[in-house]
Amino acid sequence: MASTEEQKYGGSMEYSYHRTHYPNACTDDDHAGLCYPEDPADLLDRLEIAEPHEQPARIVADVSDPCEIAWRALDLIFPREDDEWSSWSAREGSSDEDDVAHVQGIDGDEEETDCPGENVVDDCSTEEGSDYEDGDGDDQVIDDDEETNCPGKLYPESEADEIERKWAKSTFQQFVEHTKIWDEIMALGDEDDTPLPPSPMKVFPDATAACVLGLDCHHRVYRTHDTSTTPSTLGYRKPKAMLQIFSLRLSSFEPSYPTSVYGIFAIRDNFDPRRNYVFNHSRDDAVMVQKQESFVLPLCSPCRGMYYVLDKTLLEVDLWEKNEGDESADKQQISGYVEIDIVFEHDFLFCERIPGDKCNLDITYTILSRSVEAVIQVYAKVDHPHHVRFTAFSTGYCKDGVMLLDDKLFGSEKLFQHIVAVKANEELDVVLEVDNSLFKWTFQDEYVGAVISPDDSIFDYGLFFVRVMFAPKDSQ
Repeated sequence: MASTEEQKYGGSMEYSYHRTHYPNACTDDDHAGLCYPEDPADLLDRLEIAEPHEQPARIVADVSDPCEIAWRALDLIFPREDDEWSSWSAREGSSDEDDVAHVQGIDGDEEETDCPGENVVDDCSTEEGSDYEDGDGDDQVIDDDEETNCPGKLYPESEADEIERKWAKSTFQQFVEHTKIWDEIMALGDEDDTPLPPSPMKVFPDATAACVLGLDCHHRVYRTHDTSTTPSTLGYRKPKAMLQIFSLRLSSFEPSYPTSVYGIFAIRDNFDPRRNYVFNHSRDDAVMVQKQESFVLPLCSPCRGMYYVLDKTLLEVDLWEKNEGDESADKQQISGYVEIDIVFEHDFLFCERIPGDKCNLDITYTILSRSVEAVIQVYAKVDHPHHVRFTAFSTGYCKDGVMLLDDKLFGSEKLFQHIVAVKANEELDVVLEVDNSLFKWTFQDEYVGAVISPDDSIFDYGLFFVRVMFAPKDSQ
């Protein structure tokens, strides 16, 4: 069995090429945890790495060149001149021409949503509400007289203590059961490879004592009555603590597969408490799950970086199982609010569980200290059917990295954008896996363009363009 240093709140660890290049929570800390099979990073030992090229990146002047077409197409789909955005260039400053990344070019003008391959319920808004303050979130609490969805007013104040007692008892019992399972697995000895269970998270009850007493409960602090989407234009240029989610995995108590799941998983941070989706599927666009082993929900890109301001962030989850007929036949799988409250344990990998009555939701995430938002933009075109997978890796990431796209492409152009957190001045790898061949672009904060790019053999599979902008926004 894997040692305590190699696993915690999750499964046994597997070491990969990526781990030898990027020290992270999976290997360096006893909070390392759940890492799922079918790891794209396991293929990286077959990757041919090109020599770094000098900066700035190559500039294309011929508008008929496919590289130039790809660059201009991305600018049309993801414009770089929004009023609220300070710049798309490197933080040290560059011209529009200088921030052209190394290109494997393509053409086309198909428009995509912020979440690759998905029809989102509510796209990222570009409007800022006048009732919100930009900054560190000190002015986010609403007035007591303002309408909220807090159910505290439905309970008499005399029940506040009893509500708090029941919540504390239930939470404590979950941790006791988790510890018992943990001890049983550890007692099996080193030869057993049973994965350790994710640690339970503290889910808020429908109403807390703070709700009942009219205090600054999570409903008021995070303005949960507001279901609008956070503006995509918000962001810091200076490094901050940031949240990065790697995976969401459902485990059902009553498995009946295949099944379809829809709903939301959103982040509400103190920077701006409106929803920042990482899973967002309408009923008409429900995710089909064929078997329990593959019950990993496909993540979409957040609208902006997820900032860990004031050492707290709220998770909002509302997931449903779609059944035949209309919505009345659907079953709610899991719903609630969970607050991540981590003060000191930054740069560790957490594999934790939101327990529910009908199923659990396992979350793999980390809080990266001194990090910036990185905007990854990809444009791809293939002439023959290929299964294409793009994955991002960087310092502090889980060994599986961040899945950007996993789809079969043929013919038409594919454009998508994905936002991740990257530690300041660290490298970001964007790895393309196509038909068991691997290609890698490497970008680094404060450098313009890719410092490492694939060789010409990539053209055997199609035309690909990748560019990355580090810390392109500044709301201060």
